[in-house]
Amino acid sequence: MNAKQWLLAAGILVCGVAAFQARAEGGLYLGGGVGQASVKDSTSAGEFDADHAAYKAFVGYRFGMLPIVDLAVEGGYVDFGKPSQDVGGQHAEFKLHGAYAAGLLIFPLGPIDLYGKGGVIEAKTESNVGGMSASRSSSSGFYGAGVGLRVWKIGLRAEYERYQIKDVDRVQMLSVSALFQF
Repeated sequence: MNAKQWLLAAGILVCGVAAFQARAEGGLYLGGGVGQASVKDSTSAGEFDADHAAYKAFVGYRFGMLPIVDLAVEGGYVDFGKPSQDVGGQHAEFKLHGAYAAGLLIFPLGPIDLYGKGGVIEAKTESNVGGMSASRSSSSGFYGAGVGLRVWKIGLRAEYERYQIKDVDRVQMLSVSALFQF
């Protein structure tokens, strides 16, 4: 097959799936995801900038009642892992995790969802830099954006989130998630 035939086949497939499910139903959903968290902070030893594997679990409710956009609310738990690195000759490690609540503004385009997300996280931050430990809790805002694919009651998401956690310069996460809508 040449490039034109591949494009035509892909277009027919997308139109067929869109006709199959042009609109998401509202309802409860459960999901989980994995990704990579990036933490950046100015420490007493110097600049800390490290990545680590992260995960999250969430439950939400999609309202699905507006003609052009959907709204959803979501709550969950996110663990940013334990990013660590040597900074200025000292070992530095962060451990961040917390519960969050968010609202989603979803633009459904057939089986594809484009969405924005914003909310608040109750985060616990533990840091250890050169043997000096600190622990703090804070409520902070976050925002993000993503794209999702829905087939029947199964969904897949890819998203970016940026967290404004107190006393940490930057915390962000890129993740992929799967969800099931009841």
